[in-house]
Amino acid sequence: EGSASLLCLRLSSLRSTLATRLPPRVLLPNLSRCYGCMVEDRKPFRAESLMSILKEHICHMDRDQLSVHQSELTAFFLTSLDFRAERSQGDLEKAWRVEGGVIDCLIAMVMKLSEVTFRPLFFKLFDWTKSESKERLLTFYRLCDRIAERLKGLFVLFAGNLVKPLADVLRQTNSSKTDELIFDSELSEEKNCLLLQLVLDVLQKIFLYDTQRFLSRERADTLLGPLVDQLENCLGGPQVYQNRVVQHLVPCVGQFSVALADESQWKTLNYQILLKTRHSDSKVRFSSLLMLMELASKLKENYVVLLPETIPFLAELMEDECEEVEQQVQKVIQEMENILGEPLQSYF
Repeated sequence: EGSASLLCLRLSSLRSTLATRLPPRVLLPNLSRCYGCMVEDRKPFRAESLMSILKEHICHMDRDQLSVHQSELTAFFLTSLDFRAERSQGDLEKAWRVEGGVIDCLIAMVMKLSEVTFRPLFFKLFDWTKSESKERLLTFYRLCDRIAERLKGLFVLFAGNLVKPLADVLRQTNSSKTDELIFDSELSEEKNCLLLQLVLDVLQKIFLYDTQRFLSRERADTLLGPLVDQLENCLGGPQVYQNRVVQHLVPCVGQFSVALADESQWKTLNYQILLKTRHSDSKVRFSSLLMLMELASKLKENYVVLLPETIPFLAELMEDECEEVEQQVQKVIQEMENILGEPLQSYF
């Protein structure tokens, strides 16, 4: 065991030496060649070590070196980001691991770019998704989610062009709205679910970090319907649906309401959610109540203007045939009373 840990230390020190001592003109072409060989030999996990060398190398580069080698690095990333599409369509776990290493390196580079140098790179990646390969959508939106997490409000400046494509993905992964989902072959259900989850997370971060009134009326209108319609999307079965609603959809729509910051649009959003509380499936009615509760907790005292419209729907649900829905209505009413600081009895 002692000799194994010593070997690990030596290897780690060697990796660091390679990453920090070799000039980019020597290291980059060799890294690129090695990566190609590993993928050809079907030993992609070994590429993780390569990626850790590359990441450290990029972090060690100064801005001038980076600008000299940026196009070479970009070409490498566009090739290596295709791992999922070209090599791993049937193995989601392997794709996730290898792609994750590549994305880590790319993020290290992105963090060193200025807004001016990041813009063309981002649109090159965006154009890269417009190919025949739908697998690239998974890679791209995973990358967007990670970039948004790091760049925060800066990412929002680039997100305008994503609004329509994101709304399209919401529609094309909604089994209640289309028979032609984005993925329709191997592992299609898992892939559609994963893509949907990534897109909801990207949107949530855009809304969260928006300080510049990103959501114009037009953009809000484009997204509102497809987002609320996700309440009816039972893709993946009951358990997956429930997790998606609680962990991804409800937080996303909550942030959406904050970013709207407009009373007439709050009314539209609230009413569209209320309509879903009349759905024939009790799961959908229950999820709609979770979303209403989130809306109230995000809008706080601003929710008062929406109460007159909301109360008749809640009154209906108090008589719901499904016990869980009935109990949830009581929770929603209690929560609204806490938020607004007044009893709601007078409204019923």
